[in-house]
Amino acid sequence: MRITAGMTADNAIYNLQQGRAAMETLQEQISSGSMVNRPSDDPLTTRQLLDLQNQISTGEQYSSNITKGELLLNVTNTALTSMSAMMQQVKKIAGDMASGTVDASTKAGALSNLTQLKNQLIDLGNTQIGSQYIFGGFAEGQPFDAAGAFTGTDDALEVEIAQGSRVATNISGGSLLRGGTPPATVGAGATAGSSPTDVIGGIDALIAAITADDKTGISDGIKNMKAAADQITMSQTDVAGRLIRLDNMKSMLANNQNTLKSIYGDLQNVDYARAGVELSQQTTAFTAALSTTAKLTQLSLLDYMK
Repeated sequence: MRITAGMTADNAIYNLQQGRAAMETLQEQISSGSMVNRPSDDPLTTRQLLDLQNQISTGEQYSSNITKGELLLNVTNTALTSMSAMMQQVKKIAGDMASGTVDASTKAGALSNLTQLKNQLIDLGNTQIGSQYIFGGFAEGQPFDAAGAFTGTDDALEVEIAQGSRVATNISGGSLLRGGTPPATVGAGATAGSSPTDVIGGIDALIAAITADDKTGISDGIKNMKAAADQITMSQTDVAGRLIRLDNMKSMLANNQNTLKSIYGDLQNVDYARAGVELSQQTTAFTAALSTTAKLTQLSLLDYMK
């Protein structure tokens, strides 16, 4: 096959263009800090990067859900802790009233305290974050009215913390303070102290028994208040378990996110030291190619005849 001058020139121009393109690619990578700046640079790596970006974005959403869930559950736990402390006071008052004959002023003080404690329980049942009532389910208004009637919903407010894994971030106020929806029957006699129990209804029954000097009613009230305190404690335990689960998942997600970001960085981030060396080498080679091509193009038939 005969190599013509035109073929030589075309080949030289092609090689120069390839060298120039390689230099421009390296310069673009160094200036942008990214190995892949458009899909055509490396289709396979582009697909991998897109998959990693999607996984990282999904992980960030799960992390955001966990943060929101922890906030709601921590506020719930704080309210339950206060309720638990109040129930200890209710139990003490009930025990004092059952210990023997009390004078009128002591009885009046006990009744006043029980009424205030009941109202405080109702106030805590209306605890909210922003416009959301933590014990009201999907209800937009206060879940408990002044008398303690529950008007919220029993729906679980869940957040997704992983694919197919959800955690409830609330406690049903109806189940917590009324023993269910509709409210459970206040225990008396053989059923006193049974669960679930109507906490607010039980306090009302205890107030009525103290007012009437009903020793049997007070005795039943003591059992009901113990069951009520246990009911709130069980809710605290439930919330604590959910918080532990969220904390564990948060740690797992953080580790997974770090791994994904590290892989993404290895694929996409430019190694400036390596790229600088390659650019220097490519520039030297390109300059040499230009010089050689320039000298070759100056040759004519007379040069070969010498």
